[in-house]
Amino acid sequence: MSSIEVTGKFYPTGRSQCLPVTVLMTASDGLRIVNQSNELLAETDASQIQAAAKLASVPREISLYDQGLVVVDSTPAIDTWLASNSIQNKVSKLESSKTTVLLCTVLVPVFLYAFFKYLIPGSAILFADYVPESLVSIASKHTLSALDNSILSDTSLDKETQNSYQNMWHDVISKIDVPTQFDIQFRQSEIMGANAFALPNGTIVITDELVELIGDNHDLLTAILLHEIGHVEHKHSMRLISEALATSIAVNYFFADLGGLVEFFAGVSNTVIQNKFSQKLEWEADNYALSKLDELGMDRESFANAMQKLAGTLPKESKLTLFLQSHPSMQARIDNARDK
Repeated sequence: MSSIEVTGKFYPTGRSQCLPVTVLMTASDGLRIVNQSNELLAETDASQIQAAAKLASVPREISLYDQGLVVVDSTPAIDTWLASNSIQNKVSKLESSKTTVLLCTVLVPVFLYAFFKYLIPGSAILFADYVPESLVSIASKHTLSALDNSILSDTSLDKETQNSYQNMWHDVISKIDVPTQFDIQFRQSEIMGANAFALPNGTIVITDELVELIGDNHDLLTAILLHEIGHVEHKHSMRLISEALATSIAVNYFFADLGGLVEFFAGVSNTVIQNKFSQKLEWEADNYALSKLDELGMDRESFANAMQKLAGTLPKESKLTLFLQSHPSMQARIDNARDK
């Protein structure tokens, strides 16, 4: 293609003035802009320009990276030159390609699936290893304080019962290899019911309702507490926090421009993704507890029996609740303990 020379208006970057200019376009040298005194004002390779989409006979606006904006009349020759060289037009051609659209339709969902299923959980594991112990301690103390001011209340267990479980626990800890210092505390909670949970710093809270449920069977409580130790040793709390944060950021980055409908979808997807990730962590904690029971020479049946007792306090599991809930099904956990 021979060179094209047209007049136009140039708006230099960082200046408010409009300069009458001559614009020279060539296939090899790109685009050059000179003023009426033939002084060079701007020059760039053709691949570094962006042109607004053609609209009837409206003058064409051509952006020069970090140099300014030039406006020229729309002519067939200029339209052809821009279609061949402008980044914007190349992108438009790519977007209109049926092959590209088809590939994106297939590859984008595959990428997102791999991103949420593998990359985010993998990154969460790395993040958990680098969280300072001081922050873990602060987060744990604030969490317990918030729970004490909302759904937990002081234990009603007598000192003798508490000491009995504390002694049992210290005896168990002395026989297994765990680097974390664990602290057992008792609370009561009508909302949580029979439950136990671990905070990242090694604090394990046992509800009065759980003690009442298992009675004097220390083996059952040992199995449950070993499960909670598994959460701490594998840094599950920190992994969940980082996974939830990364998932939220990613969902907003990928879908934030699609409006309210996608915001609703993102919320549901976020919950499902987090719960599925939590199920993986529950399996890790279960298997950790079972391995420690073997190490202590205790029967794995104590874990299965503990799960069976807890299952009796929960509503019947439907297919929908199994999909949405954060824990694996109780029956699956019982079967796992019994090697079924």
